Amino acid sequence: MQPASAGTRKRGLAQIRSECCTGCRICVQTCPTHSITIVESELNFNGIAVVDMQHCTGCNICAIDCPWTGVDMFNPDGSRREQTQYDKQLRRLRGYH
Repeated sequence: MQPASAGTRKRGLAQIRSECCTGCRICVQTCPTHSITIVESELNFNGIAVVDMQHCTGCNICAIDCPWTGVDMFNPDGSRREQTQYDKQLRRLRGYH
């Protein structure tokens, strides 16, 4: 697996919100670059997701598919991507969830 180049990161990087992550593994299953794993955590008996920033392409799939809003997308400057919530609502309207 090759690290993502800066040019392929169109939506920033995924960041797990540990207080919202239930360890359901949906993000692990849907990540096309296999950049997300589950690690043991005292916060949750199922564990929590962790993103490998070297391989995350910022595709936004994990944030859209997470049913618990456990993934946020951040721009390189650290600001949150508001587009994620719009994408999630649009996906639901189209019948994907």
